[in-house]
Order: sequence, then C-alpha cells, then structure tokens
Amino acid sequence: MDFKDILFSKADSVIQGKDYNRVSYEMREKGNERLIFYEVILPEDKGWEYLRDKVYPEFIRFLKMKKIDPEAAPGTIVSLFYRDRCYLIKGSEFLKAFMEMEGLNSSAFHFRVLRWLSDLDI
Repeated sequence: MDFKDILFSKADSVIQGKDYNRVSYEMREKGNERLIFYEVILPEDKGWEYLRDKVYPEFIRFLKMKKIDPEAAPGTIVSLFYRDRCYLIKGSEFLKAFMEMEGLNSSAFHFRVLRWLSDLDI
C-alpha cells in the first residue's frame, strides 16, 4: 500500500485546502478539549523518506516542546495538505501510520522517538 493511501485512510475528514482556516477555527470553537493543529505540506514530488526523515522527527520534537506525550499525541490534529485537499488526522493516527509504514511495534517506536529527541535539549 502506498504511504499516501495509508495516511489518507487515517483522516477523520478531508476538506478543500481553501476551507482549512474556517474549519480549523470551527473545530477549536466547538470542541470540549483544547486542540493543537500541526500543519504539514506534502509536495507531490516527495516520497515516504521525506516524511520519515523530516516531518515525523519535527512533529515529535514539536510535541515534546509543547509538553505533549510524543508517543500518543493527545489533543493534536495533523493538517496534511496534499494538492488542493487537507486531510485532518488525529496525532495518534498520524503516529500509527508511521509505525505501520516502518513495521514498528510500540517498543521499537519508543526507541525511535528517543533517538529523535536526543537531538533536542529540553
């Protein structure tokens, strides 16, 4: 299965990119929990390696700096922009997509997270 298909299948909703600001505002306003959005642009010419080596490590560091569990990502939404669409993916599902693509169980993923965080002094 293509990595994009896996990511897109994890989305709770798919919207037109032009509607993102309105939709994300509405989600923040009506939700009972405080949502944090993390925006990712997926260029058409980039493959899985781009997400694996650049986007995911930065997302994990972002979570840590926000004092959010980087292995669960509660209360986060990844806004994945691809072409003219935006895929709204719960942070936890975005992490599951990584584990699925890399064939990692939770223990192996834990060590990957530790490696990514080792570059960050907190």
